[in-house]
Amino acid sequence: MNFAIVEDSRSQAEVLKALLKSEGYQVEVFAEGQALVDALATHTFDFFVVDWTLPDIGGDEVLKAIRARCGWDVPVVFCTARTDEEDAADILRLGADDYIPKPIRYMEFMARIQAILRRRKPVAPAQIRVGGIELDPSGRRVTLAGQEIDLTQREFDLAVVFLQNVGRVLGRDELLSTVWAREADVDTRTVDTHTSRLRKKLGLAGESGLMLTSVYGQGYRLDTVKA
Repeated sequence: MNFAIVEDSRSQAEVLKALLKSEGYQVEVFAEGQALVDALATHTFDFFVVDWTLPDIGGDEVLKAIRARCGWDVPVVFCTARTDEEDAADILRLGADDYIPKPIRYMEFMARIQAILRRRKPVAPAQIRVGGIELDPSGRRVTLAGQEIDLTQREFDLAVVFLQNVGRVLGRDELLSTVWAREADVDTRTVDTHTSRLRKKLGLAGESGLMLTSVYGQGYRLDTVKA
């Protein structure tokens, strides 16, 4: 699970990052709200922890951008020194899942994060059908034109990410953190190697009705084409 922390206090951000990483989560820190908003175009996050008062844009603007890009299923928690009843009500009405008063009590912080995650019941992933490819995330099976294709675990995970993001540029670092999140000894060359194998196995040079191309200096993009 990938967390985004938006916090202009470096020391505060590092403590929160360490707490979350100790639970096995991936964490990216942003010192300004606009930096997070810009990152939403190319990165995928599963949980947002946001300081309400930021040096550039307001927490309400950050929240609107998150909801517009990521929808309402992604948890957003605000950390704020504004704790009177009216401010707390405003934060929740705008679409936050919870708020944590500053100064942050770290045991309470982790308990609130875990409580929100418990309430988010996992939904069985739906089958994905794009072009001539059908992919079943639950059964971890993929077929091309009705024929089952044998993929390694990482190739399958990579295929899921690409097929869920048709038309969107996915950076190598994003793919690395999503598919190889818990492996410290891999680099972006691993992404290139697995992408090349996946392109051949699933006919992603156009044969399947999909074209996987390299976007110079950015990453990869999967597009639909006429087979």
